[in-house]
Amino acid sequence: MFDRLLPPDKDLLPLTWWRQHPVYLSAILALAAAASMVIFAILGYSLMSQMVFSIDAIATGKVWTPLTYVLVNPPGIWTVVGCYLLWRFGETVERHFGRRIFVQLLLVLLVVSPLTIGLLHLATLRGYSCAGINDLQFGVFIAFATLYPRAGINLFIITIDAWILASILVAVSALADVAGRDWGSLLLLAANVGSAYVFIRYQKGEIQLPRLRIRPSPKKKPDRSAALIDDILEKVHREGIHSLTPKEREILENASRKK
Repeated sequence: MFDRLLPPDKDLLPLTWWRQHPVYLSAILALAAAASMVIFAILGYSLMSQMVFSIDAIATGKVWTPLTYVLVNPPGIWTVVGCYLLWRFGETVERHFGRRIFVQLLLVLLVVSPLTIGLLHLATLRGYSCAGINDLQFGVFIAFATLYPRAGINLFIITIDAWILASILVAVSALADVAGRDWGSLLLLAANVGSAYVFIRYQKGEIQLPRLRIRPSPKKKPDRSAALIDDILEKVHREGIHSLTPKEREILENASRKK
C-alpha cells in the first residue's frame, strides 16, 4: 500500500506543477495547515477542542486525536510563520531524501508528542496536551539544520548558520521551561528535537540503531564413538566377529554395556 500511495519511481518528482513551478508535499501540508486556521475560525474552539490530544481525551473515547491534533491551529501570525517554515525547510528535506523518507519523518514527528505525553502520564507528570502544527514544523526545521548545518539563513540584518539558529531556539525554549520548572514541556522539547536529529543522522548513515543480536546455539560435536561403532559392526557383518582386534572388541563390549 505504501508503494501504491508513494511510487518509488516518482519519489524525487514534485506532486504537481503550478504556473511552471514544482509543488511538493511540504507545500500541500503548509497550505492545509493554513486552511485549518480558517476551519478553526468557522467552527470555534468548542468544536476544534475535540481534536486536541491528551490522555483524558483518549480515555473518553477520542481515539482520533493522535492524528488530528495538528489541525488545531488558531489564526495567528506565528501559525502563518510556521506554515512558511514547513514549506521552505520541508521542501529542502523532501528534495534531498525523496518523498517517502520525508513522509516517514513527518510520521515520526506526528507521533512523538503523543507518545511522550503518554510516558509522562505514566511517570505521574499529567495534564499535558498537544495541539497545532508548531511542534511538527519546528521538528522539520531541526531536521533541515541537521541536514544542512552550514546553510545560511537570512534574518533581515544578519545571515546565520542553520545549526546556530537551531541551537539558539532550542536553548531559549529549554531555559524558559527550566525557569518555569515545567519539566514535562522540557522533555517534550527534547523528544521532538532528538527524534528529528536522530532520524536525519540515521538516514545519512552517520549513526546506526542498536540491533538485537541472538547468538546461535552451539553446534553439537559429532559423536565419533557412534561412527566408530558403526564401522566395527560393518566389519563384523563383512568379515565376521573373529576379524576384530582386541581394541575393537573392547569398544563393542563397552557400547553394549551402556545400552
